Amino acid sequence: MMAPFLDGVARAAAKSGTAPVPPATLLGVAALAAHDYMVEVEATAVID
Repeated sequence: MMAPFLDGVARAAAKSGTAPVPPATLLGVAALAAHDYMVEVEATAVID
């Protein structure tokens, strides 16, 4: 599971021209906050 995730992150970073690859987190969980949720997204906003 980790190899495809890391490959996808590297491809996305290369496509967007991001270097080095930004940090990412992958956690396996039994369930999300609601049954209908398919993914959870973590984001950091920078306000300049």
